[in-house]
Amino acid sequence: MIMGNQTRVFDISDVPNVPAVYAMYGGEDPNLYIAYVGITTSLKDRISQHLIRRDSSVATGTSATCLNPDYVTKLEWWVYPEFNNEATLQAAVLVAFEVFEPALRSRGNISSKAKNIYADTKFREKMRNLFSSEPAGSISFPSLQNAWSRINELEERIILLEKRLNEK
Repeated sequence: MIMGNQTRVFDISDVPNVPAVYAMYGGEDPNLYIAYVGITTSLKDRISQHLIRRDSSVATGTSATCLNPDYVTKLEWWVYPEFNNEATLQAAVLVAFEVFEPALRSRGNISSKAKNIYADTKFREKMRNLFSSEPAGSISFPSLQNAWSRINELEERIILLEKRLNEK
């Protein structure tokens, strides 16, 4: 579904496989927070690695801090034509770290070429504007608590419907 310039998808299989900077959120409004910011050349593949296969380094708990996929409630991503260039993508994530101040940051090695791109004040301003604008797309995931609440609500509605049917 397209909303303005943003694409809102409802299933990970519909996430585009594009180069992107992405943010994963935890919590729910009004306590939504950015848990992780990363980059990828293949968004759908990377998100599947984090949330479905759970074999990314940040999701496996192989370091002191990690991302628990069960608590990710939202994903947003930003695309830019020059993100096809790995150094530009790496430089962009440095700006994203400043803008979003995530709890966790991707641990990739930043190349010297990316550091040179990041040093350009015009580039940093362009990326700040990008990350301050509406994301290219998003997907929301119900929290486990929210899912249980919805299941309980549905069960109660089914019981009421069954009682009504039995009364007839």
